[in-house]
Amino acid sequence: MARRIVARRGRFKVRLPSEERALLRDLLQELRAMLELPADDPRVRRLHVAAYAEDPEREAEYRGLTQDELRETRLAAVDDVEATLEAKQLTLDQLTAWMHAVNALRLVLGTILDVREDDDVFRFDPEDPDARNRALYGYLGVLLEEIVAAQLGE
Repeated sequence: MARRIVARRGRFKVRLPSEERALLRDLLQELRAMLELPADDPRVRRLHVAAYAEDPEREAEYRGLTQDELRETRLAAVDDVEATLEAKQLTLDQLTAWMHAVNALRLVLGTILDVREDDDVFRFDPEDPDARNRALYGYLGVLLEEIVAAQLGE
């Protein structure tokens, strides 16, 4: 299968079918809603990794200093991806926004699914109630891999 994101002379060619673009648009709307949840909501746990897990006071101070900025950065990435979702080519900055948004989507889905490092995300029961999310998690992982490979010029 041909890569969806390919480096071309300092820019990045995007070869996503319209169905995938529509899927990403829907997922980005869901991510936007998730980003508004409090940091202690279990669904967004992986978006807010503890810097001082053993020191609640320092952790609270750290979150107070960084939480709003991290949320705004992620929301800006979602805005950038939505604005360029129909583009045939992206700049490095735009592709970086795609990377951040796709990664955040994947982190949220991985948290909801309780994915572990040793899980084979491509093996799941299609009858499982989480089958759609497992398929999306695998898809986003492949898309993220292609984005990173394009940024590295591979």
